[in-house]
Amino acid sequence: MQLRMKALRIAVVLSFLPGTALAESQSLGTVTAADSAADGGGAPSMAHYGPQSAPALAPGKAPLSATEPSTIIDSHFIDNAVLGDADFNQIANLAPGVSGGFNSNGPGIGESKLNLRGFGDGEFNMTYDGIPFGDTNDFTHHSTAYFPASTIDRVVVERGPGNADNLGYATFGGSVNLFSPNPSATPSGKMGFLYGSNNTLLFKARANSGALPWLGGARYLVNYQHNSSDGYQTFSPVKGDNVLFKMLVPVGENTLVTLLTTFNWNTYYQSDATKGQLTEALAQRFGKDFALGNNPLMANYYAYNRTRKHTGFSYLRLQSTLGEGFSLDDTVYHYFYHNSTLSSSAKDPLAGLSTVILGSGKKSLGIPGYDKLNGYWLVGNILRLHKDWSFGRATAGLWVETGATQRGRVDYDLLTGAPNYDQKPVPGILPGINNIQFDQHSGTRNLQPFAQFAWRPMESLTITPGIKYVRFTRSMSALINQNSRLPAFYQQSYHSTLPFLTVNYRLNPENSAYLQFAKGFLAPPLDVLQTANGEKNRLQPETTTNYQLGFNHQSEHWVWDADLYYIDFNNRYAIDPNSPLSDPYYYNQGGVIYKGVEGEATYALGNGLAIYANGSINSAKSKATNLTISGAPRYTAAAALLYDMGPYHLALVYKRTGRQYVRDDAQYPLAPLNNLNLKLGYDIVSPLPQVKKLRLGFDVYNLTDERGAYKAKVKSAQPSPGDTFNFQAPRSFYGSVTASF
Repeated sequence: MQLRMKALRIAVVLSFLPGTALAESQSLGTVTAADSAADGGGAPSMAHYGPQSAPALAPGKAPLSATEPSTIIDSHFIDNAVLGDADFNQIANLAPGVSGGFNSNGPGIGESKLNLRGFGDGEFNMTYDGIPFGDTNDFTHHSTAYFPASTIDRVVVERGPGNADNLGYATFGGSVNLFSPNPSATPSGKMGFLYGSNNTLLFKARANSGALPWLGGARYLVNYQHNSSDGYQTFSPVKGDNVLFKMLVPVGENTLVTLLTTFNWNTYYQSDATKGQLTEALAQRFGKDFALGNNPLMANYYAYNRTRKHTGFSYLRLQSTLGEGFSLDDTVYHYFYHNSTLSSSAKDPLAGLSTVILGSGKKSLGIPGYDKLNGYWLVGNILRLHKDWSFGRATAGLWVETGATQRGRVDYDLLTGAPNYDQKPVPGILPGINNIQFDQHSGTRNLQPFAQFAWRPMESLTITPGIKYVRFTRSMSALINQNSRLPAFYQQSYHSTLPFLTVNYRLNPENSAYLQFAKGFLAPPLDVLQTANGEKNRLQPETTTNYQLGFNHQSEHWVWDADLYYIDFNNRYAIDPNSPLSDPYYYNQGGVIYKGVEGEATYALGNGLAIYANGSINSAKSKATNLTISGAPRYTAAAALLYDMGPYHLALVYKRTGRQYVRDDAQYPLAPLNNLNLKLGYDIVSPLPQVKKLRLGFDVYNLTDERGAYKAKVKSAQPSPGDTFNFQAPRSFYGSVTASF
């Protein structure tokens, strides 16, 4: 009885504490406090609808409390419909207006990127349990680093800047929010094996402690994942390991402490110079799987093209109700990224022996290549203070963060391991280092105070004005700066004040409408400081002004939502055409108008059967030319057939991405992309009494064997023999067995 009361107090604390993964889920309309206490979060609320209702079965749904276009992809869909070796981009790819998630080496075993309404990776946020993460040079993300699929309980795609307390480096494009699993209140465990095409092996294991009486009801989980694969592309094996620990510790009756730490190790083989891209001629001659080889006299020898990554992500969060309507949420966090890349320099996979320069200045034959380092760490704190009244909630907070980055590249003859002095000398400056292309240290500082007030003049209406100030500073301290290869010591700051206004109106228990006005912000990337004179790059930060409205519906048989958006993007940066080719610098070129319509719907037919569809029509055109910019699909569409009843589980999920252009002048189109995945599961009676459930699974990726180009690098508006492409990985098959304890 005492333990039950402790669990109840934890549930009450979670229901009041903003900013936690559980409370955030509740605010999105997917998790109640009771659900959170029972299963650790992530399950749809069954307060009004049963487990076979549309809200429970919907692959993607928008909450009735939404104030901007949003799609929740919960643990039920991830477990029953997402391929076992998928990454977080392949999960998020389901949402309307989202495209990407492809890689040429096979699902989940190669780097993938997302596109959100035409905004590329680095132009929208990614968060994990509400903490923004990304590279320090351009805010991009690595799908094989940090968070494999087994560390994700649900994904929330927000297509907009949100309110003032939505934090991130690139609020103007939207956010892809990942949430970790929570420890369950009862002891449990799960173990799974997957094996399939290209000798792909995946092992996952999770153990939940349940509530521990000797720790006052605290509970924790440990999650481990190992994957390895030969890869679809030739001589391109991959292996990785991830371990995650998460613990919830109640302190008294009104405070919860959350500790999470996760570490990830990856090794893969890929040319850093070609990124797996092929010309059409090479693809026709050797096949679209051609990449690396086993000849040490060739530049594409796999041992010359190896990348090792080690990452870590940790936070400590304190949440407490303080009385008199006050509550506090404070998170201190740290994450790091270390990438050591060995690669040949050749852009041609068929390149053989080439010229290297010895220390004496003499030329010889060898394999030119390099060893590249990219490492960074960041530490930050996110503080939120809340005050609740019967008519609304006031929120004020501060996000502060600092980071340091080291990047460098040293050139070698990969055949012998000797230095290759192939860099051009800089007269009078730093003699004798002509095998070092760059040795660069940089830093970032981020400051974002914010405030907002969610006013409820009536129970069904919430009006939330807010304001946020953003100040982002980059500093450079390089003995040998990238590109210019000159010393560089300077810093630049970018700042902006961002207003917000959102309105949510609950028309009745099944329907809501919303509208949003919000501004977004994005600081320029590190590239702008990689010049001989960084003072030339006095850029304004990129900004957006977002106008959106939408309608959401949830009932027993139907879940659907639709929205319209208009985004005015200003201060887009580009290389100044008047700058010298040897030392380019940047300027604010102009802007882009994004606009479109999006929607998604699920219908529950009954008896565990549901159908889902979504679509978007998107436009992203330059203000200067009125032509579609590169990387902006004209439309997206998705459909799914789902069955989940008794021992049988089926998910057939289709995604189509419309035509997009490689160039900003609406030239060089890529054909539409299609992908169809099948996932089957069957629960059998376990012969072991310790095993509660045993599921056999069969997955098929790219069922129709589409092999289109999803990315291209071109030299002109017209096709040429030197154009290179990344192609979709082919159809592949996987079998799995999962035991729950």
